[in-house]
Order: sequence, then structure tokens, then C-alpha cells
Amino acid sequence: MPTLLQLHGPAPTSRVAWADALVAIAAPATRLAALGPGRQPVHGSTNDPGATWFELVARPLWGLAAHAAGGLTGAETQWDQARTALAAAVDPDHAWYIGPPMDLEQRLVESAAVGYALAEAPQHLWDPLSAGQQERLADWLSAAALTRPHENNWRFFPVLAAAGLRAVGVPVDEAVADAHLDRIEDFALADGWYADGDHGARDYYVPFGFHFYSLLLASLKAMDDDRAALYRSRASEFAAQFQHWFAADGAAVPFGRSLAYRFAQGSFWSALAAADLPAVDWPVARGLAERNLAWWWRQPLAAEDGSLTPGYGYPNAAVVEEYIGAGSPYWGTKVFAALAAPAGHSFWTCEPSGPAPTETISAQPAAAMVLTRDAHGDVVALAGQRPPAFNPRGAAAKYAKFAYSSLAGFSVPLDTASLHQGAFDSTLALSDDGTRWRTRTDGEAVLEGEMLIVRWSPWPDVAVETRLTPDVGGHLREHRITTARPLHTVEGGFCVPLRACGRTPSGTVEEKGFASAAADGISSDIVCHSPGGRRRAGEAMTPMAGSHLVHPRTVLPTLRGTLEPGEHILRCRVSVTRG
Repeated sequence: MPTLLQLHGPAPTSRVAWADALVAIAAPATRLAALGPGRQPVHGSTNDPGATWFELVARPLWGLAAHAAGGLTGAETQWDQARTALAAAVDPDHAWYIGPPMDLEQRLVESAAVGYALAEAPQHLWDPLSAGQQERLADWLSAAALTRPHENNWRFFPVLAAAGLRAVGVPVDEAVADAHLDRIEDFALADGWYADGDHGARDYYVPFGFHFYSLLLASLKAMDDDRAALYRSRASEFAAQFQHWFAADGAAVPFGRSLAYRFAQGSFWSALAAADLPAVDWPVARGLAERNLAWWWRQPLAAEDGSLTPGYGYPNAAVVEEYIGAGSPYWGTKVFAALAAPAGHSFWTCEPSGPAPTETISAQPAAAMVLTRDAHGDVVALAGQRPPAFNPRGAAAKYAKFAYSSLAGFSVPLDTASLHQGAFDSTLALSDDGTRWRTRTDGEAVLEGEMLIVRWSPWPDVAVETRLTPDVGGHLREHRITTARPLHTVEGGFCVPLRACGRTPSGTVEEKGFASAAADGISSDIVCHSPGGRRRAGEAMTPMAGSHLVHPRTVLPTLRGTLEPGEHILRCRVSVTRG
């Protein structure tokens, strides 16, 4: 599959180039959307075909609306196609009608993009419609504004729908919108963080959901001044921590669900410009946004016609959630929110700054993380979260591993019936029969200074306390295990890519107490330091192809051992680095 670099040339580094990049990315989506739901790309999703097609219709509007708000031109064809598809989608008499918005249902998600586009670009999405088309769109969006969302970031969607209606003169129920914003306050945490629902995850839905929506709504004056000031203050607090999630090469630490939205990871920095909020210095915000976009520009994530594909570092349906459709990746057009800022804005006139200083440690209690940056500028996040209650596909791997790396990515098990299928990187896998394996899927975490303590129990009679501590160029793990049953243990380091012919790269080492693998300039080591001379066997495994986010084939250094019933301590040092 081609990269965006191969299709469109170098990653954008000016406002004009950003605008051209947006149009190039949006064009395949709007063209396909205008052909109707029967021509959308096929991808397995829990959502019905009407909802998945509506993603293709609506999601490019996040970027197109910002493009129009900034007074830019050159997207007229995309607006015509999107408007035609949208008018048909909300017309009960049209064959492409998607049906009404319903409680707790995907159509409400896309209503937010429609609302934002109406508010920022009525000249493209509203004014050209006939009176009948306007009435049908207003009726449909009004229903969305009154639809019941899930109790998480979805609370913003009816508010964004209402903002669009308000902008084109359609009455809205202000009390309902205010109630949604009041409910969102229940999710607020320290340091500018939010939980994505009651006791929910702290992942990319914080920057590209909570903060993105709140900043745009504040800019649209869709709330009172006090609430807007609160949102802006929280975003400034959050920025101080979130900048540590990005490596010197632009890669963000992959963590949590909906990673298929790819360059939406950097949309928070872009939204700061749209909202004119200098939460960090403008050269820092511009540098973070552009380096992340440039990293994505180098990944083989597009089809030959330029369409974005489901996956992460390459097209891969196995590692994305069951709700992802072919149009879902266009959530990534949020990264172009900065286009709403005028050409004279400091975000655009400044010289982007270079990467953050190297070899830093950032403890982030609200996220239950400790992020470390090595001498090369690559980032590892030691993590203590647990998966969301609704348990989307691959949730344990996306939330409950011990560490997540901007350089190494991570694997999502295809099954737990074997180590090959389990691809247990950055975790401790336990088995009582040597065949089926269990890892951490729940538990509680406590942050003590820069040490993260995670307590979990894979069986009722097995208790594990894992202590994660940053170490120069890597991290230390200690597992205090109490078990009433014999156990097989496999502990994984970080994967490296396997591109060469054969089963293992030439850089693989397997010894008593040590395993390592090196390929493509990445070196991964795991060293056993268990007390009492108990050195586990080093083994470099080859996980099942397609289990990794970034690389189609990988090699994983591991330590293997066994435990008898009783109390045990396992220790190791894990590192992944360039060179």
C-alpha cells in the first residue's frame, strides 16, 4: 500500500500546503460518499451500512469546515459531493436515506461533524440547499440534538448538533444542551484530564474528544463565558502533560482504542490554533502537530486511489475495534482544525520548534502513567489503566500492557490459545496448562513518585503485584506473585520488525536470562534479574503475522519459566532503542 508521501509528495509545512493536503485526503472520501451507500468500501463493522456510509459522508467535514472557516478555497468539488450525499442521507423519500437518529447509536456521532460544518461553513453546506432540503436537514439534526448519547465523550455530540442548528437560525432546546455540558463536568479529573465516562479510560478521546470539542464549542460561543474559560484553562493544563506523549520523530505513543483514527492524535495541537489558545508556545504546538502529521505521511496506510484504510501503521482489520468502518479513519481530518485560524495567526507565522528535550520523565497520575523519553527522543509510557467496561476488541492489549512505546508499537492478540497467536509483548502471560494464557485484564494501579504499582489477579487463587520503574534507557519490572497452582510464565519485551527472508532476523540472541532482537535500526532487550539465581530462559518468538499495529511481521524477545505454588518474585529490565 502507498504512503501519503508517495501519493501526495512531502508532508505539509505551510498553511497552503496543509490546505492542499486536506483536500487530497478528503477527496477520495467525498467522491465515494457521493456514489451512495451501495458503493462504499466493504469493511466488517457492528454498525449498519447506512451508518458506515454516513461516516464517509460526515467525517471529512471536520477538516473541510475548518478549511472554509479560514477563508480557504479549492475544495468546492468536495463540498458539492458532501452536500449532495448529506441531503440524500436525511431525506426519508430518498433511496439513500439513513434513517432517523436513535438513542445510543452511531448516527449521533456523525451529527456532530454536520453541526460543526453548519456553524463554520453554512455557505457550503446550508445556503445552496433548497428550502425542502434545508427543512429535512434541520428536522434530522434537531432530532439528533435531542437523542440520548452514551455516558462519555458522546455527551458533546448533541451540543455540536445544536450549535449547527443555532448558527443557521433553527431553534434549539438550550436546557438540553446545558444539561449535556453539566454532565461532562462529572468526567473531569486533575491536570486537565477527563475520564471517558464514569471511571472510564484516559486515552486519546481526551485530546481529540473532550478538549477538541470543548475548544471548538467555546470558539463558537455555544456556552456561557465562565464555562468557556474553564474549558480553556483545562486544555492549558492538559497540554503541559500531553506533549510528553510525542516522540522526536513525530510518532505518538499508541495507547487505547480507536487508534484507526491515526493523525487525529495530533488534532489537539491544531485545535489550540482554531481556538486561539496558546496553551504552549505556538512554535511548540506547530512543531508537535507537523511532526506527527509527517510521521503518518510516511506510513503505508492508503489505498492506491488515496482512500484511508482501517488499521494503524498499515491496513489491518485485525487490530481495530468492531465499530470501525471504512469511513472511520476520516476522523483524522480533525488534525486540520488549525486551518480555521487565519494566515496571520502566530501558529502559521512562527517557525516550528524542534523536539522536546531528551531523557525526561513525566509522571501523570490522572492517566495512571509514567512517560519516559530516551536520548533519541523516543517515548515509553508505563501504564496502569484497565480496559473500558464495554470491552471493545483488543481492549486488554490496548489498555492493560505494562508499557507502550512510540518506537516499537504493540501487538493485539489474535487468540490466547498459543504464544504465537497471543503476541504477548510488554506483558506477563501466565498459564496453568501451558496452552491457554492469561494476562492482566483488570486490577488497580497506584502511582508512588515515579513508580507505578499495579495489582491484578488472573485467577481467584493467583495474585500479582507488578512494580514498574523507569530506568535510564529502559524500565524495570518486578512481579510479586502468590499462587496456589503451578504456573508457566512468559514475559515479553518489545517487538521489532521482521522484514528479511526467514523466521528470525540475524540480530536475535537467546541465552539463559536474556533475549534480544534487532532489525531496521531498532534493538529490543529483556534481561532477567530475578532473585535467588532464578534466571528464566531467553527466547525470541515470532508472533502471528498481522498481530502488530505497526509491522506486519515481528520478532519478540521473551523470558520463559515455571512457578510452583507459593510466593515468588520475578524481576527484569526491558529496553527498546534505536541502533
